[in-house]
Amino acid sequence: RVLVIDDGSDEPLDVSTLSDGVLVCRLPTNLGLGVCTHIAFDHALKHGYGAMVRVDADGQHPLEAISLLLENLLIDEADMVVGARTNRNFGTGLRSYLSKIVRSYLSLVARLLTRGNAPRDVNSGFFAVNSKAMSVLNKSLLERYPEPQMYILGCRRGLRVKEIEIEQMPRKFGTSSVTLGHALRLCYRFNIFVLGEILQGSPRR
Repeated sequence: RVLVIDDGSDEPLDVSTLSDGVLVCRLPTNLGLGVCTHIAFDHALKHGYGAMVRVDADGQHPLEAISLLLENLLIDEADMVVGARTNRNFGTGLRSYLSKIVRSYLSLVARLLTRGNAPRDVNSGFFAVNSKAMSVLNKSLLERYPEPQMYILGCRRGLRVKEIEIEQMPRKFGTSSVTLGHALRLCYRFNIFVLGEILQGSPRR
């Protein structure tokens, strides 16, 4: 089943546009992607889902690639499959340049911390997880922009993390929620998380 999480949008979702059987969770205010991800994990685990796919609502994720993400879970070759964007570093202008720097930094630290096992695109929000991965990730408090955190945790907690290449589509709805201020806070929280992982020592299995 499809679960739509409305994270305190200024314009509430028009449920009349949704297909029958779609579940909707409306949050009273914007609580961030980490909270939304926990809600999805809680729902899937409570109702015994074998797998979950997360898709952003802006139309950038290619829906036809969902079957490719799930295929690796179904044949039991991975616990988490990430859609790595081949065109993530495309774009011009100062914002694109700064975004590339931030992504490169997060990716470098993630791969160092996981001995090269983290996906190359640690900022991708397009992924599939099985019930084991949901249980493992749901034990940690996920941040507002949780993707790098989730992929590092997955690798360091013994999950089999795999990536497949996808091409991100042009944004169809809304604007990016990541401003310069958000990017700086993301890096700060990421560094605190990484420091905590380093102080904890060897990965826990």
